[in-house]
Amino acid sequence: MHQIAPDAAGRSSVEPTHYHCYRWQGSGQQWEQIGKRDSLDVASRDRPPIRTCDWLIKSPSFIAAVYRDPVAARDWLINEWQTACQRAMHPVPDWVDTKARAARALQEIETGRWPTYSQWLTGGILVFLSVVGTDQTCH
Repeated sequence: MHQIAPDAAGRSSVEPTHYHCYRWQGSGQQWEQIGKRDSLDVASRDRPPIRTCDWLIKSPSFIAAVYRDPVAARDWLINEWQTACQRAMHPVPDWVDTKARAARALQEIETGRWPTYSQWLTGGILVFLSVVGTDQTCH
């Protein structure tokens, strides 16, 4: 089992050796059906997690990239976020500052408070993006 600090906990005593970059995307109908089908089964491997740290128990198919460097993991997250914003169902407000978001994301990754972003895209698509560190030899 992966050793990881739960969301909003203090820094884990175990340092991550690498970072999983997760991406889940599905239609609004798919999201609704997942909720109806397994609303009591939050551990279902096919749905995005309720808690960010639970990405580690989900299907490895959600892993879009793996990095050993927190800056590289942050860069993946911000690039994916910017791509999602270009396809956003509703325009992202001007006050959403990408540089500030990038700085916060790096701080979150370095302190074990795993950043997760979501966005509704045109066409009724929902995307979840997250970076979670782990110490396990899984690759």
